[in-house]
Amino acid sequence: MSSVTGREAPAYDDGSTPTTPTDGAQPDMDRLAARIWPGAERLRDHLAGQVDEDGLVRDQCGSRVLESALLLSLLRKTRSLPGVQDGLAGYLRDARLDGPMDTMIVGAVMGHSGQQDREAVHLDEFRHYTGSRKRLLLRTLLSLTGAVPLDTNTDARTLRYRGYAAWTELSLCAVKILHGHAHGGRAAVRTADQDYLAGRLESAGPDQVWEGNALAHLIALHALHTCRPDSPLLHHGIAALCRIRNGDGGLPFVSGQDIFATALAGKALTAAQAPQSLLIRMGDRISGLQQRDGGWAFTEAASQTDVDDTAVCVEFLRVTDTARYRHVLARAEEYLAAMADPRGGFPTYLRGDQPEADVTAGAVTALSASWRDHAPLLDRCVEFLLSAQRDDGTFENSWTRSRSSAVHRVLDALGPAPPAPADRSARIARAVSASTGLLAKSQNADGGWGYQPGKDSDVISTAHALPVIARTGDHHTLRRGLHYLLARQNADGGYTSVPDQVGPRPLPFDYPVLADIHVLNALTQLKDVLRTPATAPDAHAPRSEAF
Repeated sequence: MSSVTGREAPAYDDGSTPTTPTDGAQPDMDRLAARIWPGAERLRDHLAGQVDEDGLVRDQCGSRVLESALLLSLLRKTRSLPGVQDGLAGYLRDARLDGPMDTMIVGAVMGHSGQQDREAVHLDEFRHYTGSRKRLLLRTLLSLTGAVPLDTNTDARTLRYRGYAAWTELSLCAVKILHGHAHGGRAAVRTADQDYLAGRLESAGPDQVWEGNALAHLIALHALHTCRPDSPLLHHGIAALCRIRNGDGGLPFVSGQDIFATALAGKALTAAQAPQSLLIRMGDRISGLQQRDGGWAFTEAASQTDVDDTAVCVEFLRVTDTARYRHVLARAEEYLAAMADPRGGFPTYLRGDQPEADVTAGAVTALSASWRDHAPLLDRCVEFLLSAQRDDGTFENSWTRSRSSAVHRVLDALGPAPPAPADRSARIARAVSASTGLLAKSQNADGGWGYQPGKDSDVISTAHALPVIARTGDHHTLRRGLHYLLARQNADGGYTSVPDQVGPRPLPFDYPVLADIHVLNALTQLKDVLRTPATAPDAHAPRSEAF
């Protein structure tokens, strides 16, 4: 797909094609590449320093307004821990507000008038296949913070919560209990629902946030308080949540994301020629966290496996040492193959759920090394990805706010696709042209990209856009983007960006280490596109065992 790498170039909408750099342009390309290596090496060292002795990358999720307000509300209900209440209130007073929902929640917690009409519009505009269910959940959460009254039109008897991902089941069970209690008191809440809620909470064990998901744990505790206010699970849960509070006094969305972050970091560190001993330490830890079904969860504290995290783990283990992890990889491929939709595409959590482009792209990339073994499945997935592209060249963002992230991931997945059927190469070329053209036109004046049109440039969105732009041979856009990215490297070698992930969709949460990972991944991908200068490390040289 890239003229720079010598493969067939995609045609632009006007029929023209990107041009291969001329000899006169090559010194400029060499200078671009030479600028990458010093920054990439500093970033590699910085990221490697964040790997713990046990091989995991553990970073603290940033505090979020929603969870902090929910914990504060729960503590006020139970009249407990006044010092923690003060810390949460202090965080909420000083928090950076990310959108109308945050503004509304903080206003309610602080006793100011709400902005219910504005937030209702925000929720009504949310478009996703989980939309109605998600709106019910978010409105219920908002009611617990005092921002809106509980919806009186919801009949708790009609709510079903089985057959979803683990945290969705628990959250919807809590929603059912909260609505039932609001409409009929404690007697209106079915014992079976109470038992299910309590049983799920008991599975966390003492002092643990349930499945590593603070938000699901919080709504469950609010529901438990309505029907079993004296349950020890209530006080144990509060204690567990208080233990993961950040230094700013606030509460994060999740207690950790160590599996996902480690696998993603390991892939970038492998491409950046990190020491093999470090990579094996990381790989051994990740392989040991594979679950019985062959998949991985996002954190070692969770049992719910998913396609997205499994795909990232497969990519990392394969590039690190295929032979060493062959049995683990075989089980993971079986897991992924079993999760695929028969019509094409992959869901996130459960077979039969609606497939998603971003998740499908990750699975295709993970399985592409074994294309012959999975050819019919992957052919259907390529068709799914091509049909999922919108008219403007974008794809649904799924678990990220950055549209360049989804574009980057899908184009990476389409790259290894074999030419059959006959017209697929041309269709892929048109899809690549549409996406690369979109990003080329949406570069900001400072050289970077924002996560959506009109948004300020940020490091993560720019890191995803640059490898896509590099495919086009557009040196001017690439130079400007690299200047933006390299100029924003911190003194310690790392990077800082705006929150990029979302969960539950569409609510953003911040995992700071991802900025380092995505930038390093982008710089190593650019290495494969730009001609390797003499100053770059030899890709075939043995890795140094010290930085």
